[in-house]
Amino acid sequence: MKIDFEKIREMWGEFEDVPIDKDECIEEDFYHWKAGTERFEIWHWFDERCPNNLHDDLMFPKI
Repeated sequence: MKIDFEKIREMWGEFEDVPIDKDECIEEDFYHWKAGTERFEIWHWFDERCPNNLHDDLMFPKI
């Protein structure tokens, strides 16, 4: 299933509200990821789907 970039941007905004524990794992389910998934695994998923990269496209986009 291909997801358009606007949906990825929306998901990234929602991900900001997901609680993260001291071990860098999410504390509640988020889309297809289960609670306990490492934050960095999810970041990699986003990075693979960004036209440029996670850093430039979602974390620090040039406006």
